Amino acid sequence: MSAEVSAVIEPLIKRKIFLTEEQAVRELLREYILRQITALQREIARFERRYGMHFERFGEYLHEDPFCWRQAVSQQNNVRLWAGPSWKRKTTGWIGR
Repeated sequence: MSAEVSAVIEPLIKRKIFLTEEQAVRELLREYILRQITALQREIARFERRYGMHFERFGEYLHEDPFCWRQAVSQQNNVRLWAGPSWKRKTTGWIGR
């Protein structure tokens, strides 16, 4: 282990939270990864509710008609350029946010 990692983990081992540096790194990394997965699952669920389709179906939709998706993004970018900083306020109703 690097000196920095050992210095951070040492107090955890002294308090007997972990038995070894390896155990500490494994468990801390595991918890971090699980938190990241949970956060991303929540974000996917939020997008599924917003767009009314499952994540997999959205991917299929993009591959079925990529022109439609590019056109929607292009239109949104044009509105941003036209409206300036207040574009979000002006488009809230029709963008669906």
